[in-house]
Amino acid sequence: MLNPLRSEVIEAARDYRYLLNRGFPQKASLDFISANYNLTAVERNLLFRCVHRATDSEVVKRKIVHSVRDLELVIDGYNVILTITSAIEGLPLFLCDDGFLRDLRSSYAKNFEAPTVKEAIHYVARAISILETKSSLIVLDKNVSWSAKHAELIRETYGINVTMAPKADIAVIGSGKVVSSSDFVILLRSGRVYDLAQFVVRNFLPKTEVIELHHLL
Repeated sequence: MLNPLRSEVIEAARDYRYLLNRGFPQKASLDFISANYNLTAVERNLLFRCVHRATDSEVVKRKIVHSVRDLELVIDGYNVILTITSAIEGLPLFLCDDGFLRDLRSSYAKNFEAPTVKEAIHYVARAISILETKSSLIVLDKNVSWSAKHAELIRETYGINVTMAPKADIAVIGSGKVVSSSDFVILLRSGRVYDLAQFVVRNFLPKTEVIELHHLL
């Protein structure tokens, strides 16, 4: 089990961010810091997903909209659903330096029949209703196994509009609408962004432990 608050991880995160801010390449910086602090694969992933160049984090923060009422929302489906699934399963969640909530799940869940995944989709549908968006669309990566079945499940069981794309990230970024994802590259390249997973966790799963990493950097 990851102990994200151990002092070595926090020091590693600070040093990693320092190198990024000084213009050093991301991979080389991450390799160096991981070796220097003897980080585990999970701890390395924490730095990769949650710590970014300060100027880039500020760019993302400036794009955040705090209400999507009457706006068109496009959702990076697997990303958002599986972040919420992690919360339901009691896995660690982190509030990162750009203000977005992330888990450390490294792969897609293939079994959308799992109760926790279905519960996560239910929460997404409930959130969309409460947020009163003008329209909402979930984009799934067509290349993920069983994506067509996943799309059918979401569409028919939960009544949410779904589309599949050969490259979901490009489709989401290119939509020109408010984007919900925790993928940093997607957030950086989108015009307006919204953290739907964080809305769900804060409002429907309030007992979830969220480690506010951004306060420790």
